[in-house]
Amino acid sequence: MIIKVDRTIYSDSCISKCIYWLSAKYAIQRISAGDFEEISIANIEDENAFEKDFWITLNDFKLRSIIQEETKDIKTILYAKAFFNNDIEETDLTD
Repeated sequence: MIIKVDRTIYSDSCISKCIYWLSAKYAIQRISAGDFEEISIANIEDENAFEKDFWITLNDFKLRSIIQEETKDIKTILYAKAFFNNDIEETDLTD
């Protein structure tokens, strides 16, 4: 079975994490083909179950990546306030 993944939508990091997450259950091979990545899976008893697991896991890691990017500035501010002894202004962090 081969699944094609659009690399303009899903980053290499998301694809790698997804494959790692599923590698305990499946033998998976990645083949880069330009803007697409071909994911080849061997010896699957239930192809529909794998495809469902694959897309759920891939979309989960994509969402985690989006949330991480969107909350990066908030985390930076919280870390800065937690580790600085003096009071700092938000404008000091964004300069």
